[in-house]
Amino acid sequence: MQITNRALFENPTAAFRPSAYWFWHSIPDEAVCRAQLADFQAKGIGTILIQARLSLPREDYLSPEYLAAYRYAAGIAGELGLKLGIYDDYNWISGHAGGRTVDGCDALRERHLFWSSASASEGAISGIHPPFVETMGPDILEWQYEAGKVEWCNWTVEAAVLHPVSGIETLEAISDVTAQIIITASDAVSCAYAFDGRIEAGQALTVFISARSSTSRLINYLLPEAAERFIDVGLNPLVKSLEGLLPDPVGFVFYDQPAAGFYRWDQMSGELGNSLLFAPALQETMARRNGVSFAKILLALLQDIGSGTLRLRAEFYAGYSALMNEAFFGTLRRWSDMHGIALTGHEILPHIASWSLNGGFTSIDPRVAPAVDFFGIDAYRHETAVDSNNFSAQLAPKLGDSVARSNGRSRCMVETYASAERTTRRAAGQWELTLETARAQAIRLHCLGMRQFIWHGVYQTDGRDNDPTPFVNPRFDFAPGINFEPWWHYHDLFAGETARISAFIEPAKPRTPVAILYPLYTAFAQGPRHGHATHIGAWCQHLLAQGCDFMFVSEADLAAATIENGKLIASGLVFHAVVLPSVTVLETVDTLRTLEAFKTAGGAIWSSGERLSVICDSDAPVTCFKVSTHIEGHPESRNIATLVSSLPTEGPKVESTSGGKPWQWIGYEADGWWRLVLFNDGSDDLAVEISYGCGFESEQWSPADGVIHAPVNLERSLVVLQPNEVRCIRLREASEFVADQAATQTGAIHDPVETISLADGWSFSPALDADFQSISVDAGWETQGFADFSGTGIYRCSLTIATQGDWLLELPQVETAVTAFLDGQEIGRRAWRPYRFALSTLSPGTHSLELHVANTAANRYYSHTPYRGDTADKSGLTAAPKLILLSN
Repeated sequence: MQITNRALFENPTAAFRPSAYWFWHSIPDEAVCRAQLADFQAKGIGTILIQARLSLPREDYLSPEYLAAYRYAAGIAGELGLKLGIYDDYNWISGHAGGRTVDGCDALRERHLFWSSASASEGAISGIHPPFVETMGPDILEWQYEAGKVEWCNWTVEAAVLHPVSGIETLEAISDVTAQIIITASDAVSCAYAFDGRIEAGQALTVFISARSSTSRLINYLLPEAAERFIDVGLNPLVKSLEGLLPDPVGFVFYDQPAAGFYRWDQMSGELGNSLLFAPALQETMARRNGVSFAKILLALLQDIGSGTLRLRAEFYAGYSALMNEAFFGTLRRWSDMHGIALTGHEILPHIASWSLNGGFTSIDPRVAPAVDFFGIDAYRHETAVDSNNFSAQLAPKLGDSVARSNGRSRCMVETYASAERTTRRAAGQWELTLETARAQAIRLHCLGMRQFIWHGVYQTDGRDNDPTPFVNPRFDFAPGINFEPWWHYHDLFAGETARISAFIEPAKPRTPVAILYPLYTAFAQGPRHGHATHIGAWCQHLLAQGCDFMFVSEADLAAATIENGKLIASGLVFHAVVLPSVTVLETVDTLRTLEAFKTAGGAIWSSGERLSVICDSDAPVTCFKVSTHIEGHPESRNIATLVSSLPTEGPKVESTSGGKPWQWIGYEADGWWRLVLFNDGSDDLAVEISYGCGFESEQWSPADGVIHAPVNLERSLVVLQPNEVRCIRLREASEFVADQAATQTGAIHDPVETISLADGWSFSPALDADFQSISVDAGWETQGFADFSGTGIYRCSLTIATQGDWLLELPQVETAVTAFLDGQEIGRRAWRPYRFALSTLSPGTHSLELHVANTAANRYYSHTPYRGDTADKSGLTAAPKLILLSN
C-alpha cells in the first residue's frame, strides 16, 4: 500500500487529474477531435465529458452524424489514455434529451400544481412565468419552450379547501370541498374556476389546480416513464454508438441539474415559493403516509393550520422527494448498472457559491426540486459530484464529501463554472480568470473534500466577434473556454500539482472533530428562508477559521452510529461534538436517543438559533432534551473558539504563529501516519508551528514535481508559507524523544548579497515576427498601446553582470504567466506567484533575457462588448524585474 500510495502521488491517475466538459458547438470532424483531445491530454487533463451546447443546432444533437463523431472522439480519447464520461443531455437540465423525451409523448411534459386563495367563489390562475429562466434571456426560453412560449393545457382541479382566513387551530376547522370546484374557462395561459357553495365571513377558499405545459421540453420528474423514455431516446443511442468502448474508456454517465421550471403566477401566496410538480402518484403517496386528506395537507404547505403543521409539511416533502428521487435517479441507476458504468452527476445546489444552505439560488424554493435531500439522492449514485460557482470557498464540496461518506464512499467531483462579476449578464463569464486564481480555488476545494476538479469547460471554438449574445455565441457561454486562454500553455503545471495534492489526500481519513447534523426535516418543514440555512453557513465558516474540520451527518448516520469512549463513530469518521444548527424538526426519535447517549458518554452537543420542537414519529414532548451548549443567536467567532478549545486534540498540532491562518487539511492513515496539506492563499507570509508529542518523523511530499524527500526527525517544525505556497507533509510521532531539534522551512530569500533592478532598457513585441518597441515594465502593455491585445507578449532586455555567482531572477508582478529565457535557453515557466527563476552561476558580462508573458483573453474577447467594464485587464509586467545575487 505504501508503494502504491507513493506511485499514485508521483503519477496521479485520471481520477485525480482535472477533467473538463468539452463544449461541442458544432459536430467536429476526426481531425478536430484528434487535435483537441491530444491538446487536452498534453495539458494534463484526465477525463473529458462531451457536452452539446446551445450553439449546436438542436436538430444535430443525437443525429447520425453526431453519434458517429461521438464514437470516433471516444476512440481517440482511449488511444490517448484519456477517460470519457457521458454527459447525458443537450446544454443542461438532464432528462429532456434535447426535447426528444417529450416529442410525441406530451403526457411526459412537466405538470405543475398552482393555487389561488381568496374569499370569493370565483377565481383564476394566470400570469404563470418562470423567473429563474427569464433572467437568462430569450435564447434560454426558446431552448426550454417551443417557440419560446410558456403555455399550458389540461387544467385539472386537484384539491380545494374552505377554511378560516387565520387562526386555524385544528384540522376540523378545514373543509375539503374539492368536489364543489369546476373549471369554467381555460386557454393556453390561464384558467378560471367557480365554487358551488357558500363562503362565510372570515373564511377563505383555497383551490389547487394542476396544468401540463404544452410547450415545455422539460419532463415530469415524478414519472418513472419519463425517465425511461429519456433513456430510450437520449442515452441508449449514445451507448449503442459506443459499443466496445464501455466501461473503458467510457466509464460513467453524468447527469446535470435535473429540475422542472420554477414557476410563479399572479395569485400565488403562502409559504411555498414555487409551483409543485404534480402527478397522480403524489396523491397516492400521501394517502399511504398518513390519514389526512390530500387537500388539507396541501393547505399546510401554504399556511399554519395548527400544531401539526410542521409535521405535515415535513412528511409531505419527504414523500414528494422520495417519489421524485426513485422515479428519476432510481431509473438511471438501474440503467447504468445494466450497462456496467457508474452513475454520477449533480442535482440543483441552492447553496452554490455560498456557505449558507440556501445562499446561492435565492430565487427558488428548493423543496419543489431535487434540491434538499442530498443524502437520499446520493444513495443512487456510484460517485458523488457537486456544482460550484466562481472562485471562493463554499459549502458544495464539504456537503458532497459528507453525503459520499454517508453512502460508503468518500470525496467528490466538483464542477466549477464562472459567472460574470463585471456585468449583470452572468453567462458572459470570466475571460479575466487567471491560472493563479483557479489553482488557489482547486487547492481550497481539495481541502474541503474534492477529489477531482471539473472545468466548465474547454471549448471547441472561441466563437464570433461583434456578437455579445450570451450562450449562442460560444464566447459568452459561461466563459472562459480555458483552452482559448493565452495561459492555457501552462495548464499542465496546474494539472500536475493539484492532481498530486488530491492523490496525497486520498489514503487518509480526515480529522473531523465536529459533526453538523444536516437538518433535512427542518428544511422540509420550515423552508429555505428559515434560520437553519444561515446558521449552517455561520458554523461552517467559523469552524474552518478556527482550523477545526467538520463533516455533515444525516439522521440515518446518527441512528447507525456507535459510541466509544465519548466519541461518536459515524460515516466512518470520529467525532467529539455534534452541532444542531437551528434544528426545529427531526424525522425520528431515534436521532434524539443517539444524541442523548452521546452526551451521557461525554460527547458535546452544541446548538444555535431555534430549538427542537417537533419529532415526526413521536408525540412525546422534547423539552426534556438538553444540549451541552446553546447559542441563542447566530454563532460568532468567539463562541466557536471557546467550544473548539474544549475539544480533545488527537494527532499533530498545527498552530499559527503569525496573524492569519493557512488553509489546511489534516488526515490520518491506518498505520499511525498523518497527512497535512497547508496552503497560503493570502498576500502575506504565514507561519505555522507543527508539533506532535515529544517529537516526530516528517516527510515532505512536493506536489509541484512529485518528489518525496527523505524523512527527518524533529521536535517541532516552523513552516513559513509564502503567498500561494502549498505544502504536503506526512508525519508520525517518533518512537523515541528527539532532543532539542527544530526546523524552519521556508521558500523565502535569505540575505541576498546584491540586488539589481532591471527597470530600463526593455523592448516589447506582441509576436516573434512583429516589430519590437520600447516599453516600460512599471505598467502593463494594455496602457502602452496594446489595450485589446490578449496573447503572449515578448519582453527583451540585456543585462550586465559584474560579479560571478549564483543569481536569481525575481519578477515581482506578472499578469499572468511567464516563460523565461536566458541567452536563448529556457530557464523555467511560472503561472502563479512567486515568479522566481534560479539562474545558477552566471559569469561576468552581458547576457540576454527574454520573457514570454501570457495575459488573459479578456481584453481581446470583451473588447467592443458591454461586458468589458471600465478598464482593460492588466497585462504583462507591471513592476520592474530584479536580479538577486545569492552567493559569490
